[in-house]
Amino acid sequence: MHRTVAIVCSAVCAVLLASAARAADEPRVVQIVKSGDHAALRAALIRPVDVNAREVDGTTALHWAARNDDAEAVRLLLKAGAQPDAANRYSVTPIALAAANGDAPIVEALVAAGADPNTTPPAGEPVLMTAARAGSVETVRCLISHGADVNAHERSLGETALIWAAAGDHADVVKLLIANGADLDGRSNLADFPRRQTGLVVLPRGQWTALMFAARQGAVNAARVLVDAGASLNLADPDGTTALVFAIINAHYDTAKLLIQAGADPNIADTTGMAALYSAVDMSTLPWMFGRNAPNTDDRTTCLEVIRLLLEHGADPNARLKAILMQRVHTTGDTALGEGSTPFMRAAKSSDLPVMQVLLEHGADPLIVEKNHTTAMMLVAGQGWRDGNAAIPTRDRGTADDAKIAIQLLLDRGADINAASDAGDTAMHAAAFRGSEEIIKLLVAKGANLRAKNKQGRTPLDTALSRRGASAVPQAVALLRQLTGETGTPPPAPGAAAE
Repeated sequence: MHRTVAIVCSAVCAVLLASAARAADEPRVVQIVKSGDHAALRAALIRPVDVNAREVDGTTALHWAARNDDAEAVRLLLKAGAQPDAANRYSVTPIALAAANGDAPIVEALVAAGADPNTTPPAGEPVLMTAARAGSVETVRCLISHGADVNAHERSLGETALIWAAAGDHADVVKLLIANGADLDGRSNLADFPRRQTGLVVLPRGQWTALMFAARQGAVNAARVLVDAGASLNLADPDGTTALVFAIINAHYDTAKLLIQAGADPNIADTTGMAALYSAVDMSTLPWMFGRNAPNTDDRTTCLEVIRLLLEHGADPNARLKAILMQRVHTTGDTALGEGSTPFMRAAKSSDLPVMQVLLEHGADPLIVEKNHTTAMMLVAGQGWRDGNAAIPTRDRGTADDAKIAIQLLLDRGADINAASDAGDTAMHAAAFRGSEEIIKLLVAKGANLRAKNKQGRTPLDTALSRRGASAVPQAVALLRQLTGETGTPPPAPGAAAE
């Protein structure tokens, strides 16, 4: 025990000695500024002292005064000859620190003393951008009045003060920047990644406008200022995504409503063919995704309201996808909804009855099929259904009861219950895959063929057995065996040779 106490005491002493050593190396004027003791600072500055003495990383007393919003210390230091543009080894200057705090009086004092209002570190952003991000109207006004370039781009991603103000929903700063000549439709740089896709995520390619950033962040107040000032509503990034779609896929429905009512074109599609309506329908029953929290919005507008608004403003209810949706999050996409899928088919896969109904009211065709001839009926029954598990709960949404109502809705509109896809799968195969006894019973009652074989020669019972074995959906397997009087063909054991 004595040895333990000795070790602890030794460690404490080492820390204290190191602290004392740092204090000894720290310039006296820096220590005083950190303390906030103005009387001590005045006394120290009466005698000859190096007011620009630096800490190990190059930080000066003026840096600390600006960082601490200490206007009096800044005034005293500048009067004593402090360098207003001194940069530490990270290229940070006092004016950058003051701008980050949104401290207009200190920024004014530094500029008056010679600090450059267009200060831009080699790997950083113009100081005006820093002030815009802080949301300080007076600081931004001060910098502009002293010649700051409102359209300067930072060197990394090519973003601007307007972009940062918009993303932060600083509407008054956005208004001020626009009044002083900020480019409403200025874009960030085009990103050039060696690999377009990393893991399961497609990296954004840049060339976003301020309105796109506002839409992504749900910065509805800033978006309103941009719209009122005449920002282009229908510009798209290199992937074909507009501000409207960015708002929707980030669950910012108030912002989406603003853009729709302002006249944004709802039919501009991205490279997969997804336009605003499909994206909204997808968000209505978005499954859990790895790496993405469930949408949590305080917006007054609901997703269903956005869908209605889009349809009322001319969105095509039968627009088709060109490919599986872009992998914007950690998900492999939904392979059941590929080329030819419509918003109605996406709603059908989740048996999203309110959305299916509003789409039908606005002209959606429930009989459209995908390129591979997958039908909405198959999707309702369970085509590509994902149950998820305890570790990765990627469960599709939509109950069996909802699916039964949706099936009847489709039958009432002429859907063929025994239609087959190019793979030979039917709605009964889909229900067997999903493992829902209730859906299977309904399909049988409506005339579905229990013994239909797909191109692999599998019946619905074989499909249920092939889904990770009979233990995956035991009730469905038992029901199908009972209804057909067959035992089915289990899948071959792992590693077994094919006959």
